Amino acid sequence: MDELTTALAVGGGVARLTLSRPGRANALTGAMVDGLLDRLAEAEAAGCRVLELRSDQPQFCAGFDLDPEQESTADLAWRFLRIGLLLERVRASPMLTVAVVTGAAVGAGADLAAACDVRVGTDRASFAFPGSAFGVVLGTRRLAALVGESTAVRLASTGERVDAERARACGLLDVLCAPDSVTDAVASISVAASRRDPAVLAALKSAAHPAPVDPAALADLARSLATRPTLREDLLRFRAQSRTTHTSREEAS
Repeated sequence: MDELTTALAVGGGVARLTLSRPGRANALTGAMVDGLLDRLAEAEAAGCRVLELRSDQPQFCAGFDLDPEQESTADLAWRFLRIGLLLERVRASPMLTVAVVTGAAVGAGADLAAACDVRVGTDRASFAFPGSAFGVVLGTRRLAALVGESTAVRLASTGERVDAERARACGLLDVLCAPDSVTDAVASISVAASRRDPAVLAALKSAAHPAPVDPAALADLARSLATRPTLREDLLRFRAQSRTTHTSREEAS
């Protein structure tokens, strides 16, 4: 069943937000982005100190949903801008945000993980930032803050896949652990942080990220969209190429 779910569970000062879109690797639709924004606001309103962002699918998040046949270029651009807003909201949240990456994080999905304060992953985690293939500049400033300018430019311009070991080495993953240890690893972070005063957590985040909401990041995205009148066609082309590549790899294996 191809159905969207963004489930939120709250307890002990910790919010657990689970992505679940079976059959579509949690690809982000407009409704899914709206749901994530709503769940984020609910967790903050509940006074949570920690937000764990998880997936119950083999993948963490496949990024922007590549089914644009029924959407205009303007609709698609609006959906990208909403994703940009989601990334800003995650970054600026007073909660400690923890991405639990136990599968592939691609495009906007990788940007979503990068927007979190902490990333915990297993050897199945991987990251890729293919947005330049269809002309979209999304999350590059946050990526550069994590991995350095030259690495960010390389990853964003090539779309290359970064496996878990390389992700840990370059700063995309903060904690790399065995699959049977990920629950304990996340719990140790969440439990400790949930005992902190909310004002102290907010102050720590403000000190670490003096400008958590960066207008230039949204401006980068908006500018790339405004100069891409062929966005819809570019996304369709990218989807076709991705499917061809995936089929070729399956045949080769």
